[in-house]
Amino acid sequence: MVKSVHYYNVCFLLYLGEQKHMKKLRFWLRYIIALTSFLLLQVSFFPCTAKAAEKDMDMAGKFYEFERKSEYEISSSEAVGSTENNSTLGVFFISGDITKTSSEDDIPTYEIADNAQIALCYRYNDSMLAAPAEEWHLTEEDKKSVDGISLDEKINNGVIILQTSLDRKKWTVNQIYADMVQPSEGSELEKTFMSNDIQLINGCYYRIIVAYKMERKGESTKILFIDKPNYEYKKYAEVYEFYAGYKKPETLGTAANEKRYSLGILVNTGKSNGYSGANKIAGDDLHYGWELGNFFVSGYTEKTEDQVFLKNVGDKITLWFNLKQDIDELNGSSELKIIEDKDGYDQWFQTPKTNFGRGTLIIRYTDHEGIKSDPIIYENYLEGLTSAGADVKVRLFEEGDYEVALDYEVKNTKGIGKTCDYRISFAFKVRNGNCMVYPFDINTRSELKDSSVTENGFYLDLARSKYLKINITMARWTRGADGYTEDIRYNRPAKDGDQYIDEGIYTIEVGNPSTGKTTEKRIYVGKDSVLKASMNVENAGYTINEIADLVEQGAVIQEDGAIVLPVVETVEETEPSEESEPAEESDTDGETVSKETSDTVNAVKTTVSENMVFNASEIPEISKEVNKEKNTYLLPIICLSLIVGILFIVKKYKKDL
Repeated sequence: MVKSVHYYNVCFLLYLGEQKHMKKLRFWLRYIIALTSFLLLQVSFFPCTAKAAEKDMDMAGKFYEFERKSEYEISSSEAVGSTENNSTLGVFFISGDITKTSSEDDIPTYEIADNAQIALCYRYNDSMLAAPAEEWHLTEEDKKSVDGISLDEKINNGVIILQTSLDRKKWTVNQIYADMVQPSEGSELEKTFMSNDIQLINGCYYRIIVAYKMERKGESTKILFIDKPNYEYKKYAEVYEFYAGYKKPETLGTAANEKRYSLGILVNTGKSNGYSGANKIAGDDLHYGWELGNFFVSGYTEKTEDQVFLKNVGDKITLWFNLKQDIDELNGSSELKIIEDKDGYDQWFQTPKTNFGRGTLIIRYTDHEGIKSDPIIYENYLEGLTSAGADVKVRLFEEGDYEVALDYEVKNTKGIGKTCDYRISFAFKVRNGNCMVYPFDINTRSELKDSSVTENGFYLDLARSKYLKINITMARWTRGADGYTEDIRYNRPAKDGDQYIDEGIYTIEVGNPSTGKTTEKRIYVGKDSVLKASMNVENAGYTINEIADLVEQGAVIQEDGAIVLPVVETVEETEPSEESEPAEESDTDGETVSKETSDTVNAVKTTVSENMVFNASEIPEISKEVNKEKNTYLLPIICLSLIVGILFIVKKYKKDL
């Protein structure tokens, strides 16, 4: 009795311990579930968008000092130190999605994330402008050149110049800000230059020059009775240089099957008419008999007859320009050159008048809805290129329609100096070569293959293929007394992002107008097991009503739509032979046998009796002895098995206690 009570006490304590642990477990489970639900709600109502990691990179430059009458001869002078160790007008930094930095030949090198841009910023304040006369302060500079770079206006309160180069040999002036420091009550100001994709696609060297003049009032000199103030002057220049480009820049011709196709038509547009003319280039034309260069496209898989370039996954369609001439000696003549068009504009693109420089490239994009974007203008394009013969990337292209024009002005300096405007222009299209639409489950966001089943509904994703033609047919199947009947609810066009949640079988038809290819997918939305089975490709030989009949006959439809047919047992019946005789006779045991069978049995009996002699008295004794031997071994085996089983159960029972 005591042992029984002790046993129940132990069980009760174990139960309490288990309940205590279960209580803690339930508490933590509720806590984790609540926290997870809260985080999911936050994500649902406040979705996070991946954003590029913007960084500001301060940069040190070279610091130059010049005498009062100098014109900032940077190229022929030695720097007196670094901008970090001298008092400068401001600080220079670059801003953008900069992913890696290194240094080559004392030039900082920056890798920029694909398709990103960088801003080149010079931040200054007007403290030097507002300083007392007895201290070094900014003063006006009347020079109009810096290191041989001509300016349209005086430097005045400092100038900032942006230069770029593809090879660090030939530098091109991109932008100039003269008289940059203005009174602003001590607040900091910035001058910013933006990079463009042509520079970053090819990889580009950048140089920022900041030049200014400083003044300080010294002790006055008395001439007769008049005090004449004395002033000291110094000129300074800050020069910042670095290299930047996209990661893993593409190179032309790396693939063995690289295709390229040339584009562009050259016309003489006349003079000062917005490059709108289309005159034939005759024998006396300045452009007769030679070619400035040519545009071509690479990175496509196939091209159609109407200038449509087809791309597949991994293709990078790129526009290139190959400059064939020295723009200062066209066609080998020192008298023929491309000159600066200071009041250039393009009538076709309706651009405002601006300084086109020495050749301007213009690109305009039109999307799948026919909306034309503002044209991208690359001023002074030809001067920024490297030496003749180099292939220079223009930009990469995704799906859309594109118009491209290169406007430039040519002058023959011999005699009176004849001048003409020229234009190379073309248009092309980029399309995805695939013919696929991707249905995704609305809840799970998983892709649905052809003949898929979902109870949640689905939405369409075109994977940025905006020019595909999509049509969707929805059929609803209703079960009645005569089986399932089909009712087409609608047959209409579809677009990217459309959602479908109503029960029915959807047939999605996709066509690519550029290739003429079509694709079809079927999706079932609903829970009907018969309709699920009809979507399984293994059941293609059955109609929907035939599947329903199989179910009524006992077939089972599994979760994936597979049909498991019922097992039917069949009994084979042996029909009597027509040739057998109907006569029958009975044997000694009372069984009815045919005459033929009886004769066979009698023959066997006769053979046995003639050839074999048995002692009938020995047969029962052998049987008894065998049975006795079997019983002798069987009982110990059974007992031993019972004992082992009981010991195992007792051991297991004690272990559990």
